[in-house]
Amino acid sequence: FIMWGILTALAYHVVVGIRHLMMDFGYLDETLEAGKRSAKISFVITVVLSLLAGVLVW
Repeated sequence: FIMWGILTALAYHVVVGIRHLMMDFGYLDETLEAGKRSAKISFVITVVLSLLAGVLVW
């Protein structure tokens, strides 16, 4: 369970870091609407990676 939590936190950190870099380099708009949309997409990607990490650890 601890390993799954660490992998989930790492996945979240990487996904949101990539989102932040994309906003910095201008690939994503820096509007409130675009920020909300990209945050939701980042969360969904993190959930998928978390499930994959659970399968990997199990």
